[in-house]
Amino acid sequence: MSSYLHILILGMAAVLPAIALSPSELINALDRTRPELRSITTPSDLARHFRNRTRPLFELSKRADRPDTAVADRALRHHFSSIGIAHQFGPRIDWAFDKTTEPGLAPNNEWTWQLNRHAEWLALSRAYRDTGDEKYAREFVAQVTAWVRDCPMPETSGNVPRSAWRTIETGIRAAQIWPELWFRFLRSPAMTDDALLAFLGAYIDHARHLMAFHTTGNWLAMEGNGLFHVGVLFPEFKDAPAWRETSAKWIYAELDNQVYPDGVQIELASGYHHVSLMNFLMVYKIARLNDASLPADFLKRLEKMYDFDVYGATPSRKLPGVQDGSTFDVRAALREAAGLFPHRKDFLWYGADGAQGQPPAATSHAFPYAGYFVQRSGWDPQARWLWFDGGPFGYGHQHEDKLEIILEAYGKSFLVDPGNYTYERSKWRSYFIDSPSHNVVLVDGQPQRRRGARDRMAYVVKQPLPHVWSTGKDADYVEATYDEAFGGDVGKGVQHTRAVLFIKPDFWVMLDRLTAVDGNEHTYEPLFHFDGPVKADGLRVVTQNAAEANLTLMPRTAAGLTLKIVEGQQEPVQGWLTKTISSVRPAPVAVYQARGKTVQLIYALVPTPPGVKDPLRAVEPLGDDPAAARVAFHDGRTYEVRFTPGKPASWRKVSGR
Repeated sequence: MSSYLHILILGMAAVLPAIALSPSELINALDRTRPELRSITTPSDLARHFRNRTRPLFELSKRADRPDTAVADRALRHHFSSIGIAHQFGPRIDWAFDKTTEPGLAPNNEWTWQLNRHAEWLALSRAYRDTGDEKYAREFVAQVTAWVRDCPMPETSGNVPRSAWRTIETGIRAAQIWPELWFRFLRSPAMTDDALLAFLGAYIDHARHLMAFHTTGNWLAMEGNGLFHVGVLFPEFKDAPAWRETSAKWIYAELDNQVYPDGVQIELASGYHHVSLMNFLMVYKIARLNDASLPADFLKRLEKMYDFDVYGATPSRKLPGVQDGSTFDVRAALREAAGLFPHRKDFLWYGADGAQGQPPAATSHAFPYAGYFVQRSGWDPQARWLWFDGGPFGYGHQHEDKLEIILEAYGKSFLVDPGNYTYERSKWRSYFIDSPSHNVVLVDGQPQRRRGARDRMAYVVKQPLPHVWSTGKDADYVEATYDEAFGGDVGKGVQHTRAVLFIKPDFWVMLDRLTAVDGNEHTYEPLFHFDGPVKADGLRVVTQNAAEANLTLMPRTAAGLTLKIVEGQQEPVQGWLTKTISSVRPAPVAVYQARGKTVQLIYALVPTPPGVKDPLRAVEPLGDDPAAARVAFHDGRTYEVRFTPGKPASWRKVSGR
């Protein structure tokens, strides 16, 4: 039974198979103006041509110093894994099978889709590279010919459950997976003429499919990259110039459509920023290798995207896992960027872990369109660092997390974003994309509610959202407001303004101003998610990291303000972080609570290096000003801080060294 008949029987959206390209159709599709193709009249001639040609070029991965064939050996037995969930197939691999329909698993369409990215085939390729054992080639040829037979190109987009031809998989295969397979196995004895031409026909179908069906956002970056690769790697076909020109236009346009002037991709997700950047860069690299045409300024326009890595990364050199983006170590990307942009000594410095180049001239940085603001004390791994989100919702992969803060200091993560979770339909996925898992404020127990626009372009801004930002030698300041809806009956009845003052280089003072514009009293719950054990003492929270750095969080004393620590709670879900993309772990969250109409809460956040005791003595009211506080330390230092809406906070040290 074919995969698509299987889909129809299961009642899925219809995906009608088209007739795959036959050898005669491949021959008829050749560009006969090319002299080397004029004598090709038989399938054997065509197969011989592709085996013997010396161009175009493709850079195959190098042999591993320590070969590991474990995944390939499992693939020999038809044991596959997708999104971290394994399955043992029988003699026939059903590429439309969905493991997550089995009891005990949360339904997740990604299992089938990502199965068809063919990670196991790459493992077979690299085992063949490292061992030369023909059993890996024989298995690949058997699997790819079966896939071509069972998964013909559909007449629709394929963007439906259990389809092998979702357009991003089509693009990913064509650019990131299949080129290595094609060039690695091309001359294996296992690759018969029939197998080679079946593989070739399916590869050309990828271009036909992507020309007919393409989308937007990071998907279009993947689709365009795939189409460009087919056009470059198979110039023998009459349509190849159109494939190259069309995809180059898509990709070049997406450098404007997807990338804000501050360099951040419009989905505002750290990982997906690099999905688009990687696909843009792959187009440039395959074009450069094969002298394919691109606009003259194509590479230059990628440079700004690397600024997100430079200025957004934590002192441990990772972008935080905001939105649906997992944490991303920027060093390898900037190491490559240093070769592409030799004038950027900061790229080289990052890529060489400080052994070469120069650190960036500035420390703190604003990405005003993305609404990401980074305050940092310096560029050493022990630096103090805070991330503030004051921007738009994002074009895709959004979390309800405006005004979130993330904090790292002295090599330790303290206040964290929960990270990404697999795209299943479960309570965990719902929790990790919503406000309760982020360092924001709930109103009457309700989360932020920006989701639901009919057109995702509504979440893309033409100008930066209102904010206040200043940076200087002694202090940084950022302020932004959430004036959109909360869930339930709250709606737009409350505005939340958060302001963060960084008194360099040691600590932060933060204000949460919650204003009931509807005139009603509300309950406000600021959340602070910690990565590690904590101890509460009154309103004070201190992390308990033995032999490591710690953080003290303490609000200004206020009538009626309470604190509880929640960890590993199931109903409602609270106090969890992601362990992997598909597993969770309990972690403490400090939940403060205050009630009123307009409430102004001020907190001090003080990190300390290993071996240093909690230095914070008190955070006290400063006269009758609800937006001011006195922050006192045990060593005699005392600071007075006053927040004024729309202006950087004023502060002064009134005692101590």
